[in-house]
Amino acid sequence: MTLGTWTPDASKPELPDELSLGAALKLGLEQSFPAEPVAGVDALQAWMKQPQNAWQDTWSHYSNEQLQALVRFFTQAEQHWPGWQGDDKNPVIWICKELKHRGAFPDAELTHWIKAHTDNRYLPYGNPLA
Repeated sequence: MTLGTWTPDASKPELPDELSLGAALKLGLEQSFPAEPVAGVDALQAWMKQPQNAWQDTWSHYSNEQLQALVRFFTQAEQHWPGWQGDDKNPVIWICKELKHRGAFPDAELTHWIKAHTDNRYLPYGNPLA
């Protein structure tokens, strides 16, 4: 009987590239959201359930406005596209924590928008029991 080896980061996908995040930013700024994923954002689906530390270095060079657009993208992607459920690891939570660190969150308008566009009970603050 052989036992396999466990590699802790084996399930962690490659960091999202700038093209994927750029496409997500564009969708987050638009008034309407597509019914199905568009080319360029596919790689982000694997990141919907990654822990906060996996995203840590991703947000630093984005402005607060760009982060808000990404919040809108990930909120709507989870709501509209099958297989994009992030639950208590949705990147919206990590982005809002980054905005809070910058002193730009809580934002009543953004929080209201998130709550109006999702049925994920963990958004935007995360799991209170975690």
